[in-house]
Amino acid sequence: MKIVIGPNEAGQRADKFVRKWLKDVPLSAIYKGFRKGEIKINGKKAKEKYSLVEGDTVEALELKSNQEKKQFERIDNNFKVTFEDENILLVEKWPGVLVHSNSKNGAPTLTDYVLSYLYDKGDYDPRQEVTFTPAPCNRLDRNTSGIVIFGKNFESLKLLNEMVRERRIKKYYTTLVQKRIKDGLYEAYIHKNEDNNISKVYDEPSPERKKIAMEVKTLQSCGTFSLLEIELITGRSHQLRAHLSHLGNPILGDDKYGDRKTNNFFTNKYGLNYQFLYAHKLVFKDCSEKLAYMENKTIAETLPPIFKKIKNDVFRF
Repeated sequence: MKIVIGPNEAGQRADKFVRKWLKDVPLSAIYKGFRKGEIKINGKKAKEKYSLVEGDTVEALELKSNQEKKQFERIDNNFKVTFEDENILLVEKWPGVLVHSNSKNGAPTLTDYVLSYLYDKGDYDPRQEVTFTPAPCNRLDRNTSGIVIFGKNFESLKLLNEMVRERRIKKYYTTLVQKRIKDGLYEAYIHKNEDNNISKVYDEPSPERKKIAMEVKTLQSCGTFSLLEIELITGRSHQLRAHLSHLGNPILGDDKYGDRKTNNFFTNKYGLNYQFLYAHKLVFKDCSEKLAYMENKTIAETLPPIFKKIKNDVFRF
């Protein structure tokens, strides 16, 4: 087995690349292959930590993978592109679709739609890629809508993931909640029950609980309802929904953490069958290397029509 390293494989450690290339080969066999020179780079024995360069030739002399490459299936795609260049794709996720696939649901995901979109544009050809696939760098709950970040090449995806992890991409949400809430920083602790997929928020820490934080700013309030902008500081599953409910300010339309009577009213009047929670803005900070041109850029989306209608009606007077 022999391949030539392209731009989407370059920059990786040799062992990490081979692990992705030969997924079904045991790790022990891969590292033994490096030690014994059965894995060669440019015809020579190589170290596991060697950083691959475009044009390098990687050979696995005695290792054989029986894994068949997964066939790419194109699907029709029609979604809103918020921002796109050669490195980054920001798209609007709609309620009811997952960002990633899970074992319980075989329906197309946002990632499936994006890959088909890039394939149609000629920006992604799975036949030309050895291990790389464009991928999302953040995720939203199934019924949360808004901006999702995708890296279009290996180097950009790596940098974007680092920036998200280090909070150098600030993420802001618009939400409509019940009652008033004071502006400021809110911290608590969360634990998710994987059996029922429900998260519970606590004021006190414990070993199984993870710390959460958000910054709240009120945009409008009539006392009964408040429109908020929230900066997500930590990114736990269901965090904003569970935390706001814990504080006595459940999100409208949230069937897990919201108020059933209020939700029924908005469902009957507006057809709102999902939470009024929208990932509307990203701010890029401390950008480096290939993404330095994004420094201090703010990219935002307007609220979807149904959210605009509800907001205007709630704050009409």
